[in-house]
Amino acid sequence: MAEVRVEHMCKLFGQVKALDEVSCSFEDGQLTVLVGPSGCGKTTLLRSIAGLEEPSSGSIYIGEENVGGAPAWERDLALVFQSYALYPHMSVYKNIAFPLQATKTAKDEIKDRVHKTARILQIEELLERKPRELSGGQMQRVALGRAIVREPAVFLMDEPLSNLDAKLRVIMRAELRHLQQQLGVTTIYVTHDQAEAMTLADKLIVMNAGCIQQVGKPEAVYRYPQNKFVAGFIGSPPMNFLECQLDVTKTALVSNLFERELSLGAVQAAASLGSDKRILGVRPEDLSAESTPSPGAIQGRVYVMEQLGREILLNAMVGDEMVRALVPADSEFEAEQQVWLSFD
Repeated sequence: MAEVRVEHMCKLFGQVKALDEVSCSFEDGQLTVLVGPSGCGKTTLLRSIAGLEEPSSGSIYIGEENVGGAPAWERDLALVFQSYALYPHMSVYKNIAFPLQATKTAKDEIKDRVHKTARILQIEELLERKPRELSGGQMQRVALGRAIVREPAVFLMDEPLSNLDAKLRVIMRAELRHLQQQLGVTTIYVTHDQAEAMTLADKLIVMNAGCIQQVGKPEAVYRYPQNKFVAGFIGSPPMNFLECQLDVTKTALVSNLFERELSLGAVQAAASLGSDKRILGVRPEDLSAESTPSPGAIQGRVYVMEQLGREILLNAMVGDEMVRALVPADSEFEAEQQVWLSFD
C-alpha cells in the first residue's frame, strides 16, 4: 500500500488551465473522493496521477518515490474506467486474468488469484460467461476484478458507477465501500455525484475551476463549508441562499423579506467584515413551514410540492428567490398558498 501526494500541480490545455497549483494527499489505506462539477479538473488530476496525462508543472509522489515522467505501467496503479472496457470476445475469467498474463505471471498463480478475486466479488459462477451475457452490475464487478487481481498499491476509479441505474448504484456503493475496507488499498475515486461522494469517502476533496475548495471528512465539509461554492454544492437538495444585511443596532439580519434576530455572539462574529452585506445560508432540512405567521419567519408563496415518500420537498418563492424546505410527508400545502418558513 502507499500514500499518494500531489504538490503544486498545474496542467494547461492550450490557454485553458485545467489544474491550478493543486496540492493534496491521499492517505495510505483510505478512500479519498475527488468531487466537483463537470470540468472542475478532478479527472485531469486522476489521469495525471495515473500517468495518462503529463502535468505542466508540479510533482507526484507514490510512497516516497517521485513518479514524474514515469510511464503508467511503472506506477503500480490499477484504473477502473467509467466504461467497463471489457474485451467482448473473452470470458470473464480471461478478462480478469489478462493483466497477469500480460506480465507473464505463472498459470497456477493466475488461476489462484482470479478465483480469489471472483470469490471476493461473488462472481465465481460467471467466470465462463462473455460480457454480453452479463448485467451492468456484473460487468462493473468484472471491471473491478481486473483491477483487484493485480494487487496494486493504489486504485484509481473514474466515475465507475455512472452507467448503472439508480437502484444498482446504491447497492454497488455499499459493495464498493465494503470491498475497499476489506482490501485496505489506497483508493482515489472521482465523481460529480455529491451523494455518492458523501457515502463513500473517508476524506473529501472538493474541486471547482481547477482549484481545491475544501478538504476534510464528509460530515465536516457538510457542516462547516468554507465558502459559498462548497455550501451550495455539497448537500441535496442544495443549501438556500438569501441576501441580507447585518444591522448591529437591532442585532439582526434584515432584508425587505425578513428580519432575523441573532445572538450577541453571532452578531460579533458576523460583524468582523467591513461591509454590512451578508448572505444567509440555510439547508432545506433546517427549515420548517407553517401556514400562519410567526416571529422571525420568512414569508413566501408555495411554488410546487415534490413528494419524496418519507418527506416532501416544498419549493417556495421568497421574493424572486426559490427557497426549498423538507417538510413532513403529511404536510398539507397547496400551490400559491402563503407560507412562513422558520429555522433555529
